Amino acid sequence: MRIRSIAIVGLIAMGAGAPVWANSRDFPSPPVQLNAPPQKPIVPPAPTRGQLLYENHCTVCHASVVHLRSNRRAKSQAEIRTWVMHWSEYLKLRWQPDEVDDVVKHLNQTFYKFAPK
Repeated sequence: MRIRSIAIVGLIAMGAGAPVWANSRDFPSPPVQLNAPPQKPIVPPAPTRGQLLYENHCTVCHASVVHLRSNRRAKSQAEIRTWVMHWSEYLKLRWQPDEVDDVVKHLNQTFYKFAPK
């Protein structure tokens, strides 16, 4: 092993570049970091209930582009609520007031950006 090490060092010193290893057992093992903190996996944020309700019931008929039009119908957070209530009743979704609130909050945060009331 000593002769191989001297030969590798000699080749590197002569400008031969990095050594070419014959097989995997000849690779030097990577340094071990004993105190390295464990890496947490990147987890996307969980969808909100309002987002799930919207995606499950509203995107069937229209895409999110409807909220980005310059001539959109909702001009305030109260009008978003009116539309959400209208369509939830029309589709007989039987949403509770807190579910309507969650969808309105999702739409406002995602698309409309009206000041909170």
